[in-house]
Amino acid sequence: MDVRAFYEVIKPKQTTLLMITCMISFLVASGFSTSLILFLKVFTAVSLAVAGTTALNMWLDRDIDILMPRTMRRPVPSGRLSARICAVYGSILFIIGFIVGYTINIYVPVILFLGLFFDIVIYTVLLKRKNPYSIALGGLAGAMPSLAGWTAAKGYPDLAGIIVSAIILLWIPAHIWYLSMYFEEDYRKAGIPMLPLVVGMERTSWLIVFSVGLMLLMVSMLFILLPFGPAYLIASFLITLYFFYRAIIFARSPDRIGARKMYKLASMTLGIIYFSMILGSLW
Repeated sequence: MDVRAFYEVIKPKQTTLLMITCMISFLVASGFSTSLILFLKVFTAVSLAVAGTTALNMWLDRDIDILMPRTMRRPVPSGRLSARICAVYGSILFIIGFIVGYTINIYVPVILFLGLFFDIVIYTVLLKRKNPYSIALGGLAGAMPSLAGWTAAKGYPDLAGIIVSAIILLWIPAHIWYLSMYFEEDYRKAGIPMLPLVVGMERTSWLIVFSVGLMLLMVSMLFILLPFGPAYLIASFLITLYFFYRAIIFARSPDRIGARKMYKLASMTLGIIYFSMILGSLW
């Protein structure tokens, strides 16, 4: 048995990104004043739940992953990990994370379950293969780790925590749709109706512009709601404004190579926004 397959099937880069949003949300919401035990509980609960959900997603997508050059070498379609073992593995990881979450407060396991529900049931099973707007709802799953971290610190989900998580929700269209523009042929081979394939790059790009514009609004609202210093506003507002500007330029003349550059800029933008929350909390 390929032990490394168990590591790869949880998409470590994606899981790490989601955990960064979770733990930054947790630390900011707690004012960087928390016990080591609670910190470890939050990290364990959310990381296991995210990893488990991802493994279950890989199990369900094995039939289309094998059709795309970008994904055909993943553990399940390549045969390095059996579908059954992947399903059991993912289920065990999620259940343990859910149980640990329950020891934090009643809201955390509910949020973790919603992440699983939106990712597996709503997105992967019901919408991904049928609806080009699937990520509009499926993207809610990506916002749940951040909300879980915030709620673990506060004890309940509040408006600020929802806005912090909404930033991710509004970022996801850029993250997914720019990537699907670059790998358009892969999705076409697998029969996945990603929005750029259905309505074209230009129309999709303008929807991304709209989403990034709302991101800019959320970033600004967070400065009003929370006692962040100017470092937050300067860093987060400027990078989001720059991303918004570049998204408009791209939408006027979209192309496959440019989409990959925009995908990378989207990742950098989210990273700077969350890092600026740390700066804003401390200065």
